[in-house]
Amino acid sequence: MDYVFWARSIDDVGASIATVLINVQVVVFPALAWAFSGVRPSGRFALAAPVMLAGVAFASGAVGDAAPGASPVSGAICGAAAGVAYAGYLFLTRSAGGTGHSAAPVFVSTLSAAAAAAVLGGAWTGVDLALPLASWGWLAALALVGQVLSWLLIGSALPRLAPGTGAALLVIQPVLAVALGTVFLGERPSATQLGGCVLVLLAIWALATERPRANHR
Repeated sequence: MDYVFWARSIDDVGASIATVLINVQVVVFPALAWAFSGVRPSGRFALAAPVMLAGVAFASGAVGDAAPGASPVSGAICGAAAGVAYAGYLFLTRSAGGTGHSAAPVFVSTLSAAAAAAVLGGAWTGVDLALPLASWGWLAALALVGQVLSWLLIGSALPRLAPGTGAALLVIQPVLAVALGTVFLGERPSATQLGGCVLVLLAIWALATERPRANHR
């Protein structure tokens, strides 16, 4: 579900902004950990969360100006839905990471992602398999480098971090996404969208520089 909604948000608001939107997981992931694992979010998290949500609203273009040709409302909805599903994945990855078999969650999630994308994506937008050979090569590189390798590393790291810190560190990727989208894809976010990205980064900094700790109910 995460990838299907995220792919749609990329069509609506562009790759760089869609990567920012999905990071509503920074709010949802610690809430899941609190509800199901008893790990209470810190006071700093409570202050950073509204800043993060405001940044997401501005970055999507739902508030303020959007980039020309964007669909900010549908992009924000799909991006937020992807972020909620992403938070669930992070929570399950963190829970499964303590088993000592870090490759197992990646293997299972890859199979379930293919099944969910085939069912949900097929019913919603269709699945186009008639792609050029070069496109299949880029997809294979994305799968191996951007997913398998990265999630093996993330799966081993998340159990060692407080939920808020782990979620915050993962949103370093929007910084790179905005830069790469500008340089290689010609995307030009508006001034208010870039301002929203700055708010997101401020929330990241506030959470990532906090000393990890786990307070239980």
